[in-house]
Amino acid sequence: MPFADPNQNPTGSYYRPGLDVVRFIAFLMVFLWHALPAPPDSRIADHLGAGVEAVYELIIPCMRFGLSLFFALSAFLIFELLQRERRSTGTVQVKQFYVRRILRIWPLYYLGLALAVGWAFGFGDGARDLPAIGWFAVFLVSWFMTAHGWITIPAMPLWSISVEEQFYLFVPWVAKYYNRRILFVFCALVVVVANGTIYLMAEASREEYKTWPNSLVQFECFAAGILLSLCLRGRILKMHALARVLAFLGAAGSWLVAGNLYNTFYFSSAHPASRQLMIAYALAATGSSLIILAMLDFHGQRCSRWAIHLGRISYGLYVFHGPALGLAWRIPSGIMDMNGLHSHALRGAIAPALQIV
Repeated sequence: MPFADPNQNPTGSYYRPGLDVVRFIAFLMVFLWHALPAPPDSRIADHLGAGVEAVYELIIPCMRFGLSLFFALSAFLIFELLQRERRSTGTVQVKQFYVRRILRIWPLYYLGLALAVGWAFGFGDGARDLPAIGWFAVFLVSWFMTAHGWITIPAMPLWSISVEEQFYLFVPWVAKYYNRRILFVFCALVVVVANGTIYLMAEASREEYKTWPNSLVQFECFAAGILLSLCLRGRILKMHALARVLAFLGAAGSWLVAGNLYNTFYFSSAHPASRQLMIAYALAATGSSLIILAMLDFHGQRCSRWAIHLGRISYGLYVFHGPALGLAWRIPSGIMDMNGLHSHALRGAIAPALQIV
């Protein structure tokens, strides 16, 4: 698998259509994780049979790792662009970096929070929801949830944006001042801190909110994205179709094992060692890196243009999918359950399809 010339177009656009497809994959995984019934769910077995239920329980937990993919991709792209800027100009304009990120992230984000305020007074607990929304507004909700548990409002998925913003606090500075050797050491330290946090939190509690929204834990995926950029050194791996398929299979296998280990730790009656959870997070980061690597040289075909387009608008889809699902859940259960249909399989398929639409 040859590499493209690392010096080709060093100062021009780094746009890679395949990474838009990765964005869409990441969003779709998170959306399905939030939209579909979490296993075990008796409706799956009742409507589709025990065999389908077993496959469902194997696959659906892996959808959470769409967030891992999102974090790794974000780190890879941001760091790649910063490194290209440093190679071409000799420095990184940190102020301009923050201006670009603010214009990219904040308008839709705060519009999403405005909708959350409206939801609170229309369907929620009114003023009692405002303190929680305040944590979102200052990008500290990930730490609030790590300490106090999940926030049950439609804006809840936006906690990941706070992790992203915290990552932005240091990434332009390390890209500006550190050489490659120190950057490798920096990433190794991030991984050590992430796994140390997983170990301490897992030994102290089996509550999922102690690790999943924890910024230090999720920074492992950011380290994976940076390491991928450092290893490629601006080059693009040209992958043949078979290699691309193998990379996707490797990612799927990593996520399947990670999902099983994750569920074993949190949802079984036994108390396995915390190292299982550490392996699960490491496999989630590994699978994410494989997907990014597989799609770097993908230029898109006619059949994939829709995925590229949806990837371009995936941030907006992500911001607003929480309120959209909140509205779907308010549809009367009799309509969603399709009680008029005699076929259990049709009822099991149509109800979640309507909810997704």
